Amino acid sequence: MICMYAYEWDSVTGGYNLTPNISELAKEVRPVFFEELNFLGLDRNYGWQFPHTKEPLCWAEGRRYFYRGELVAETQGGNLFTLPALKNVTANLSLSPVDVKAMLVKNEDLMTGMVQRTLKNIYGTFNAYKSKVDLFYTAFSGGKDSTVMLDLIQRALPHDAFEVIFGDTTMELDDTCRTVAAVRKLFADLKWYTARAPFDALDSWQFMGPPARKIRWCCPVHKAGPSLAKVKEIIAARRQCSVVDVKNFRAMAFVGVRAEESERRSTYDKIAVSRKHPAQINFYPILEWSSAEIFLYLFAGKLPFSQSYRNGLPRVRCKLCPLSSELNDCLQNYFYPEEIAPFVGVVKRSIDKGFTSAEEWREYLNDQGWKKRTGGKILTIGRQKIETLRGGGRVDFIISDANYSWRKWMPVLGDFVEIGENRFALQYEGETIIFGVEVQGDKETISLRMPVLDKKAIQFLGRLKKILNKAAYCSNCRDCMIECPHCALIITADDVRIKNCRHCYRCLDKPGGCLAADSLKCGGDTEGMNVKGIDNHRTFGLRAEWIKILFENPQAFWGNERMGSKMFESFRNWGQEVGLLIDKRNFIANLDKLVALGADSLKLWGIFWVNAAYRSALINFFVKKVEFYTPLDNETFMEMLGDSLKERTKRNALTALKNFFRESPTGRQLG
Repeated sequence: MICMYAYEWDSVTGGYNLTPNISELAKEVRPVFFEELNFLGLDRNYGWQFPHTKEPLCWAEGRRYFYRGELVAETQGGNLFTLPALKNVTANLSLSPVDVKAMLVKNEDLMTGMVQRTLKNIYGTFNAYKSKVDLFYTAFSGGKDSTVMLDLIQRALPHDAFEVIFGDTTMELDDTCRTVAAVRKLFADLKWYTARAPFDALDSWQFMGPPARKIRWCCPVHKAGPSLAKVKEIIAARRQCSVVDVKNFRAMAFVGVRAEESERRSTYDKIAVSRKHPAQINFYPILEWSSAEIFLYLFAGKLPFSQSYRNGLPRVRCKLCPLSSELNDCLQNYFYPEEIAPFVGVVKRSIDKGFTSAEEWREYLNDQGWKKRTGGKILTIGRQKIETLRGGGRVDFIISDANYSWRKWMPVLGDFVEIGENRFALQYEGETIIFGVEVQGDKETISLRMPVLDKKAIQFLGRLKKILNKAAYCSNCRDCMIECPHCALIITADDVRIKNCRHCYRCLDKPGGCLAADSLKCGGDTEGMNVKGIDNHRTFGLRAEWIKILFENPQAFWGNERMGSKMFESFRNWGQEVGLLIDKRNFIANLDKLVALGADSLKLWGIFWVNAAYRSALINFFVKKVEFYTPLDNETFMEMLGDSLKERTKRNALTALKNFFRESPTGRQLG
């Protein structure tokens, strides 16, 4: 995805002019106001003079500040409790406001064409889908992008053709809420709704643990989930039925995402079925717009935008967002300390790091250490509630201190009945599975005969583990209920009910089956195995081609030009694991004996496999966990790796393993 236009600085207006050259590397530009310059101390410390005006005074690309086309300052550093430093500052600068009116006139032609194309696209998409969806709605956040998108949509479509849903996460800054109120007043004739979770974010942070970069339960619980719940509520009112009876619906969400914002978003299609909610189609009307065009539109339409932009925040984020930068945390804490303090307090109460001084806490928070957690090990409320034991032809699941009985969630897998004292029969995909239950205090042990580990059995054991995670950790966040396409789940503040489940397993889509479990659990499914470095080969398998290059001339190997740097990196790890290298650089003393075998020798590769079985986390896992003559597809292997590893880690490991077979005699000659 490319941005529509590039821009060039205009020394006359103090702004910029769009250029008709399509830009593939457009930089995000934003206006800089006097509030941000005051924050940086450019007037106090560098002699800058500037008026306190409504208009912007200069512009910023990331951390670089430009005045009438000249680079005049840069910032570096800055975190929650430390202000950023300045460098390359032009001293004693006198700034005049940007001539916004003149800038708008110069850009009018290109902007008019772009706006008209966008309006036409919105109207055309609406017409193409109006007979296919039950509801059109605009997802509104109070940020600059969603404000521009809403204005475009209300211009393109009849006002009774769509709804506006504000996702109130209760983590918005007060300035954002004031902007939402201003936009609602401006478009008072639109149909506005507010979507909220049944509890405030501060509460959920305390019983689910603060969200983190790899544990972003906050978005489904406080944003996406409540919005979809509100969609069902609106459709239920139209159909004059209960919300639980809203099935087989389809909604189209207008979403203010732009490709320029991130590499991931740059790959989006303009219209796409939501990966998270298949009942929803996402349409991104301003996907190809750049921030330069967004601000021109805002200024031209005199549309409200948050004071936080004037304070220097590039984006309107939630308070103390796990994805925000250190500088963003700095700006939030500087301008909104009273709003940030309660969330900082929850982090300090939730994290168990054994710090004994305020300085240690300060350093930890500055470094965003809490955002880097991958489980519940460092949480005061973190706990491993499910333990898996295998042996003697049986597998036991030991459940400790569960929030709900496993009986509440077992219907997701199938119907089950008690066939004797503490013995049960479960109907799972056409088979009857017998299991026993033993109760000791707050512990329950579910025990069943270890099945032959084919694909179906592996999937069953994985799903059963996820079901038990749900029972043990469920915090009534209602994400599963909202995602259930058949309305079979009814989750209230203190209860879980399952009725008429169709066993689609959509509620088990999370890595651990449950958002709370992923956030709070302390162990994993690799059962004590050392899986550190299981993906340290990137996606490379050990290639026979590399061994041939090595055997041709070991002395010249590290200088060969047939391998790239990433290949060398992978080879160093494989080389140590299969017994070729004693460290990252040096080969074993008797390398010549291996060379004598030949690069295609099965005996050589047998030696590699024996060594790797003990030294490689990936091969050790494969040897121990995969039964002979067992069909193994991608999904099954990922299931076997459990939910303690990141999805990317598992994918890399799987790809490397497959490539090991594909690119060596192990696969070619042994099949």
